Amino acid sequence: MAEVDPNDKSIMSYTVRHHRFDPETNHFRWFNLKTFDNEAEMVRLMNEIFEDIERRRLLGQASPKEQVAGSHNEPSSEMKTHGGSAYSAI
Repeated sequence: MAEVDPNDKSIMSYTVRHHRFDPETNHFRWFNLKTFDNEAEMVRLMNEIFEDIERRRLLGQASPKEQVAGSHNEPSSEMKTHGGSAYSAI
């Protein structure tokens, strides 16, 4: 997988996020898992996590609140003040 630095705003990047229970804070929150330089890698990881969530739901081991999402961040440029983001949950 072509992972990249999630803080590098000079490139197009795709981040996988997982909404799950955090035992340290005792509530559900979003975790940024990995950031890639191409959408196909993001989608592949999202599908793996989604399949795992569905498998655990069938076994009664996953919460209905658990989900996976991806976002893309456009590179910053002098013409833009900041990159854009879009989220698509599966």
